[in-house]
Amino acid sequence: MSDSHYKGESTRGGKWGCAVASLFGIPVFMLATLVASLGDCMPDIKCHPGFWLEVILPTAFVATPIGLGVRWLLNRRSNDDS
Repeated sequence: MSDSHYKGESTRGGKWGCAVASLFGIPVFMLATLVASLGDCMPDIKCHPGFWLEVILPTAFVATPIGLGVRWLLNRRSNDDS
């Protein structure tokens, strides 16, 4: 098989991007979960918008750009070195 075929291995930037995104995403997730659990609601009144809006989306909005940015920077740098 020649070298021009797809090998299916992940890039250095992808690995580092996931690692850095998790370093930022895990604390944001924990803090958002803590903040979402604080407060007292009146009986029979829904006062929290839900786990997705309070925890998952803020975590994704923080971790995704960081991970993709690190991936892009490292892959661009390794392509320039070649």
